[in-house]
Amino acid sequence: MTGPVRTFRAAYSAHLRSITRFLTVPGYIGYSVAGPLFALLTSWVIGSRVLSNVSYFQSLTGSSSYLTWVVIGFAFQSFIFSAAFGGAQAIRGEQEHGTAELVFITPANKVAWLIGKMAADQTFSLIGFSILLALGGLFFGLTLGPTPNIPLAALGILLTMLSLSAFGMVFAGITFLAKREDQLGQVLWPIMVFFCGLAFPVEALPKIVQPISWVFPLTYGLYITRTALLTPAGLVGVATPSITWLISMLLLETAILVPIGIPLFNYLSKSARKTGALSGY
Repeated sequence: MTGPVRTFRAAYSAHLRSITRFLTVPGYIGYSVAGPLFALLTSWVIGSRVLSNVSYFQSLTGSSSYLTWVVIGFAFQSFIFSAAFGGAQAIRGEQEHGTAELVFITPANKVAWLIGKMAADQTFSLIGFSILLALGGLFFGLTLGPTPNIPLAALGILLTMLSLSAFGMVFAGITFLAKREDQLGQVLWPIMVFFCGLAFPVEALPKIVQPISWVFPLTYGLYITRTALLTPAGLVGVATPSITWLISMLLLETAILVPIGIPLFNYLSKSARKTGALSGY
């Protein structure tokens, strides 16, 4: 057996054992099946229920341009990744550099430390959002409404980032134990795309699953921002909820999630210290 073949076999078998050592059936299904499945379902909804009937899409959104509508949805990706996943990436970075224990044994407030990390990411997410809107205007025909309500759009973005940050604290705490924030994020991202209205209106979903969409604060924030930036005065889709209701629900979810997210992060970080999970990289 030649040297390269032996090297290949050794590397293959060693890594296969490493994978199977930590592999679980739910984990495999979540990572290898759930992500692609929700991407496929998203494509199905777009192809069969949105793009196949432009008048139906316009009746739901008040917009005749799918590209204009969807650019704002995917521009929100920068907010999602900074608020929901930024904290987990910060903790994983400390673990990989061997500094997590040093950070978490200091008397400094750990929640303040995490919020500082997430706020830095969110600052750059605003830049990314603006750049994507500009590129949408240059290459994809994005045209804002004749009287875009910038303060309302800013309010929708701010409340969305606050509520997603609460989720991000819980996700960051889970990272102490799971240590695979990249794979978890790859599962959660297509689920958010499918349920939260990034790629198509929530009302295009089968009615039986639409209530799931309204569990996510991102759904409300996207509705508010799109309505503020795209919808001319007096022209809305028949399914567009009122702005007052959207803001009220987003405020309610923020008020619920923030008090839950902070204690859960503290609990998970303390559990990681007690069990020694903090030192596993």
